[in-house]
Amino acid sequence: MKKVLYKTNQNNPAVRAYKEAVENGKRNQHVLPRGNEWVVKRADSKSESQVFGTQQEATSYAESIAQNQGTAVFVHGSDGRIRDVRNY
Repeated sequence: MKKVLYKTNQNNPAVRAYKEAVENGKRNQHVLPRGNEWVVKRADSKSESQVFGTQQEATSYAESIAQNQGTAVFVHGSDGRIRDVRNY
């Protein structure tokens, strides 16, 4: 199958908005359980940003990052499932 490349107008506001949304999605913060600790991890990162003793501390830290970047925080429960999403 031949790959087809489409040329897009990079100055188009819709194209810029889409690209910005994709980039923001890569910067979303996740609060995840790890044993008895809670970690904050960026969506596109392999390593944790910080490790905390409680979910509340981790969530506060993740919220401060998301507020500065205009992204979202995904708070996971102790079972690993997403239980809350906070957009900034």
